[in-house]
Amino acid sequence: MPNPRGEKPGELKELAGQLDRLETVLAQAKEQIAAHLTRRQSDPVIGGAAADDTLLSALWEKVDALGAKMDKIAEAVARTPSAREPAPAASASAASFQPLVEKLEGLGREQAAVREAVRPVAEKVDSLGREHAAVRQLVQKLQEQLDRGFEHMAVLLSPPAAETQEEAPVSSAQWERAILGPALADNSALAFQRQQLLTGILEKDTGACALAGQLLIFHSSPAERMPQLLKDIGEAYYRWQPKTQPGTNPFEQSLSAWLQKTCEAAGIFNTIELVHPGERYDAARHNATGRGVEITEVHGWVVLRDNGKVYTKATVTVR
Repeated sequence: MPNPRGEKPGELKELAGQLDRLETVLAQAKEQIAAHLTRRQSDPVIGGAAADDTLLSALWEKVDALGAKMDKIAEAVARTPSAREPAPAASASAASFQPLVEKLEGLGREQAAVREAVRPVAEKVDSLGREHAAVRQLVQKLQEQLDRGFEHMAVLLSPPAAETQEEAPVSSAQWERAILGPALADNSALAFQRQQLLTGILEKDTGACALAGQLLIFHSSPAERMPQLLKDIGEAYYRWQPKTQPGTNPFEQSLSAWLQKTCEAAGIFNTIELVHPGERYDAARHNATGRGVEITEVHGWVVLRDNGKVYTKATVTVR
């Protein structure tokens, strides 16, 4: 005969079986927790953080699964008419559900107890994880310091690299040799004029810069260009040192002599003839900027060919 409230005996039996299985699983979880805590008390570092993580994850999965199953059973019980409507006519059916409800409540309390037992283990695992991270950072920092120390030691112990090129001039003496050449730079009688030239270059005096530039070009020029450069160097020199008085400046004399000697070494036999204020103007040897018969200022020197004939004239001012 059908149940007047709609319950089926098979449903009650199935619920009771599920609750029994849940109770068994919960008991196994409690045993695992107790065994793990016992091992940790005897050896605090057993298994390491990785073992704690694995066990803790498995326990939480079991507890969560139990909670989910109990929720489903509670919903099933709540949906049954005898659980919702405890009428006098259905007292027998309600009484049949009472053991299941009590067992479900007991399992809920057991689940809460399991969670409380697992919580210290979880906190300990978190603490160990933070300690392990700090230790890893410390080890990494020490390794970096060791690496830097070994690199510094390698630099100190390595032999100095062989120099493949001369260092650039850094002193005034080196600049003098680079611009004027060894012969003029090492002449002690020209020390004042050399310093005057370097000062003019640093102060961007156009005459000093022009002379230095022409000398640098002369140092690197082929022999066929040297005769023309003799004229250009002479005009640059007098631009730097205007000549308005008779006589020969020591630097002027030494410079012209060095230029001739350098040309001879290259197979060029042009010569330089100096011009002095007060001399008579000669159109065959001089280029004047105005009209006159007497030279008042010299702006260049005469460059002669190897046969003595004029190669380039000297620019002068006359009156």
